[in-house]
Amino acid sequence: MKGTGHERMTDTDGIRMVVSDLDGTLLDEKGALPEGMFDEIGRLKEKGIAFCAASGRQYANMRRMFSGVWRDISFICENGCLVKRGDEILSASRIGKQMAEELIRDIRDAGMQVLMSLPECTVMFADADRSFTDDIIYRLRNTAAIAEDPFMYAGEYIKISGFYDGDILPLSKPLQEKWQGRIHADVAGRSWLDFTPVNKGDALKLLCRETGIDPASVMAFGDQFNDLAMLNLCGHPCLSPRAPEEVRACGIPVTDSVFDKIRQL
Repeated sequence: MKGTGHERMTDTDGIRMVVSDLDGTLLDEKGALPEGMFDEIGRLKEKGIAFCAASGRQYANMRRMFSGVWRDISFICENGCLVKRGDEILSASRIGKQMAEELIRDIRDAGMQVLMSLPECTVMFADADRSFTDDIIYRLRNTAAIAEDPFMYAGEYIKISGFYDGDILPLSKPLQEKWQGRIHADVAGRSWLDFTPVNKGDALKLLCRETGIDPASVMAFGDQFNDLAMLNLCGHPCLSPRAPEEVRACGIPVTDSVFDKIRQL
């Protein structure tokens, strides 16, 4: 698999940053971090290795999750649309107003629930399915707003997502074909389709530039199609053992345990 044009390193001596996706990768089946993760982040820091959490989740959600170490790490949020180091915004990429309005209508017309992301919170329609809004607020614990007219924020959204409680692939394919070349449209898990002006690879490239770290010195973990741009960029890509077969077909090595692999550093 091609990366940035340089040779992939075969050992871990030169690693300067660890980047990990969360759901399906670092988090367990209940959505919790591995026990001792904060200690491992501290040990990485002592060795001069930075840590970055990379997810489709919002920043407020991720900051709460990493409450004990958030000042010491970086965040690639909303699939790359918001990049932060501690509380400092490094980048925020927005979707144009006209495009956002069209996307929202297309997602609703396809029979999906819509989740729209602002830098500070997520927005849902007031008529959204109650089970969907409850899941976003009470399970994911997002900072969220219910809006009668979400179109009023159309020029400010950084990510727009479609959710379907089932296999989203049959619904996502026509939308991906329609929007190809205009915006990134990536399947994230079994039930989500994310539309973003940038991807995790773009965000990692920016973070490397800001920190002076060569992408060849980055170890990254992921499990889904929306992680591939990030994995292809770095020198040490690894798939989670929970990655589906269609993602494994890309040929990226699969690790037995993401947490154990991090501890080995």
